[in-house]
Amino acid sequence: MENALEKLFELTGQIAKEGVSLVPRVVPADAPFVQYQHYPKGDCVAPGNKSRWFYHAHKPEEREEGEHGHFHMFLPLDMFKGVDALYEPPKKLPNGKPTQGVVHFGALSFGLDGMPLSWFTTNYWVTYEYFMPADAIASRLKLFSMKKAPGDPLVNDWLTAAVAVFHDPIIEMLEDRDKLLAEKKAELGDAVFENKSVEIMSRKAFDL
Repeated sequence: MENALEKLFELTGQIAKEGVSLVPRVVPADAPFVQYQHYPKGDCVAPGNKSRWFYHAHKPEEREEGEHGHFHMFLPLDMFKGVDALYEPPKKLPNGKPTQGVVHFGALSFGLDGMPLSWFTTNYWVTYEYFMPADAIASRLKLFSMKKAPGDPLVNDWLTAAVAVFHDPIIEMLEDRDKLLAEKKAELGDAVFENKSVEIMSRKAFDL
């Protein structure tokens, strides 16, 4: 934790020195920013353990106050062998593309000023993932690493360090997600996973 915090401060200092926040390092400055489009195209996937992230933004009226967009982060399904998912996606997504074997553990929003705002969890229908219980994710979260992933190494190193620093709050956030899920499931059954009125399930401020 201490080493991760030192690393996060070091990388944040480098960002400040260069005057370029994470978002412009991900979203090309020479092309229009398209809502909902994944940046980078095809997502950023680590060659080692297949940790993954992508950045995107919703329509302005669907964003957190002051938000520009957010990073969605995932662990690979291969890390969860023997664990029963709470809900599984179909083999193909609604757009016809093959479903990715991923487990979403959280997203991190960034403000219009380029600063991180908050961590949050989402319902299944947002990411079409293998929806794993909080305790299963908790025992694997330390494995998230974007080491040697393509793109700007500062972005990959910063996200890796940020997840390590916020390890415990992320797990607490996932536990809050599962508590809300249990409440909603008692009311809606498995239909809760596809219910568009249940989107953001828990949130934690990015507060160092």
